[in-house]
Amino acid sequence: MYSTRREFIENSIKSSIGLSLAATLPSSLFLYSCKPEKKESNLKISLQVYSFAPLMMAGKFDLKDFPEMVRNTYQLDGAEYWSIAFTGRENNEAFLKELKQKSDDNGVNNTIILVDDINILTMESGPSLASLSSEERSRAIDFHKIWVDTAAKIDCHSIRINLKSNDGTAEEVQEVCSESISKLIEYSSQSNISVVLENHGGLTGNGKWLSGLIKNINNEFVGSLPDFGDFNFCQTRGDLNFANVDRECEMKYDKYLGVEELIPYAKGISAKSHDFDKNGSETKTDYKRMMEIIKNSDFSGYISIEYEGAMLSMLLNRDSYLSSHDGILATKSLLEKLI
Repeated sequence: MYSTRREFIENSIKSSIGLSLAATLPSSLFLYSCKPEKKESNLKISLQVYSFAPLMMAGKFDLKDFPEMVRNTYQLDGAEYWSIAFTGRENNEAFLKELKQKSDDNGVNNTIILVDDINILTMESGPSLASLSSEERSRAIDFHKIWVDTAAKIDCHSIRINLKSNDGTAEEVQEVCSESISKLIEYSSQSNISVVLENHGGLTGNGKWLSGLIKNINNEFVGSLPDFGDFNFCQTRGDLNFANVDRECEMKYDKYLGVEELIPYAKGISAKSHDFDKNGSETKTDYKRMMEIIKNSDFSGYISIEYEGAMLSMLLNRDSYLSSHDGILATKSLLEKLI
């Protein structure tokens, strides 16, 4: 209801002008203007250097060339790293400075370092942040502090840690993990570096357990790194070694549920891929379903291509998988269709 006669007359005139104008313009223009604008995606694609693991092991890959490859070979602007690829240069100031400069020169954003304390030849693991031994956890914290410093020097925002545990109940392991990660965050937060937890088999393959751990720590510098891989949701993963790489999982967690449980805390996402059908779809993961989960969340940032098919080809001596290069392109094409 209009409060005054004047307001009524003014609004009547405005309405008449609007109707007259509408009558003189083509209806198609109004139909077009009513169409919702396509929302610009807040998701971007990055590349995980692990995709080149076979080349690294053959001595045919140098990490210092990675930023240029990300930009010029794959037309991406996000680079995700793997500790093994540094080949002992994580404390080399000159190397880190050069790597950072090459990233800047190519307009590449460095994001996360996946940290694995493992001898790649023997697959023997170092001390674990999830150990029931306080002495072992202390050594693990010191080890990861080195990678916090490395991440800061090349301008990453996070390091990814593993939580390997062979002893104790789920509750006991969650308690000691909360303690060790909180101590590590006390250090990493000083450099504005977060610690992200990936579903990597075992207890971490249970999305409810891992998201519960993150909630228990309750710190802005801790988050998740959901990974699409089947093996990453294998709760009976066992030892990480080449003999297990093709083993069937006996107790696999629903990976779509797991990603849904982890996505609220995500600071990155690993788009694991292995093989593709004739239509370009990944054969182990329903990427469309995964992307719907991600797009229905509040996640904003990089989804990293982590192509593992070439690694499986080398370990299993099978030639049915794509090369690192072709597998990366296939994963990129699939993601671009769905983002």
